[in-house]
Amino acid sequence: MAQAIDALTELVGAEAARRIVEFRRDMHQHPEIGMDTARAADKIEAFLQTLPVEQVHRFAGNGVCAVIRGKKDGPMIGLRADTDALPIQEETSVAWKSAIDKCAHLCGHDGHTAGLLAAATLLAQTRDFAGSVVLIFQPGEEGWAGADKMIKDGLFERYPCREVFAIHGAPSRPLGTIAVREGAMTASVDIAYMTVEGRGGHGARPQETIDPMPAAAELILALQTIVARNINPADSAVVSCCFVQAGDPLAPTVIPQRVNLSATIRTHSPKVRDKIEARFNEITQGIGTVFGGEVKLDYQRRYPPQINDPALVRAILPALQSVYGEAGVDTKFAPSMGGEDFAFMSEKVPGVYMQVGLGDEGHTAQLHNPGFDFNDLGLAYAARTFAAIVQERLPLN
Repeated sequence: MAQAIDALTELVGAEAARRIVEFRRDMHQHPEIGMDTARAADKIEAFLQTLPVEQVHRFAGNGVCAVIRGKKDGPMIGLRADTDALPIQEETSVAWKSAIDKCAHLCGHDGHTAGLLAAATLLAQTRDFAGSVVLIFQPGEEGWAGADKMIKDGLFERYPCREVFAIHGAPSRPLGTIAVREGAMTASVDIAYMTVEGRGGHGARPQETIDPMPAAAELILALQTIVARNINPADSAVVSCCFVQAGDPLAPTVIPQRVNLSATIRTHSPKVRDKIEARFNEITQGIGTVFGGEVKLDYQRRYPPQINDPALVRAILPALQSVYGEAGVDTKFAPSMGGEDFAFMSEKVPGVYMQVGLGDEGHTAQLHNPGFDFNDLGLAYAARTFAAIVQERLPLN
């Protein structure tokens, strides 16, 4: 803890630094899932009131927002952190290990929250900017579309941000580095649920049935041709069938009535996303017709791709280089096929999503791994990153 406190002390003072690190570890010990983050929301709000801040407001239940005003009037920009945990059993030995069974902060959202609180502390102390900063603490990133829920509850109507920024801890990258690129950072996340409906019967008399099993097999194979034959090889896309369920192992002679399947679909391109959905509809209808039964499709668009605004990325590069040095800012890397619901905010206003390095000898476990714990030395980098962006985008002069 001492090193993390020392790094933050240089920015916000010893007492505030201690509170921030203790906040992160307390939040880690008391994780909450999805939109049900009431404890975190209350703790965040209580912390913010000590800075102080203005216009504290809740969105979608446990989303917390507040405003810090600079020394002069000017535009409004948003800084976002996610607050929810994962339904996974933690397997670390830290003293602040999760106290909740099968629930843990294994994606670092405790660190994102504490990092934004550190930035808020610094900005509230100095206020060396012209405009307003909206602090956005968002629940439900891990599959609950919390960003979308906050937007639909009036986030940007109440706080008309010109632009928004978010960071994510990256243990795969060295501590003291940051990664950001123009265009796609993460992929869209869509889920397809399918039911192949036939007519069950005895396995010895298949002619009396409409067997959904070979139809399901053909369906899986046909879906794999979408990326291989319908999408430009220069475009990134993934279609993975990840679940198949049919029959009963205790009834090995029974042809089942139906087969249930699901698939995950990822791409960085909105146009490719549309194409893949169209092909899912065509293929499922065609397979149903060919085998004489029916294929029901429930195609759910979950998260859009996170597309960083190119001009905004270029605009903040000097600020990032002031924190990490030119060599510490990586702009040339492939986008991730993972998903991120900050994309909903970036669809509404220009946005930039960044990866802050956390990796060192003591922090090698990757995100969503039972052994992961946020590197507290990253809190100072998070605070400095947000503060530098604010000063770059809302200059006093």
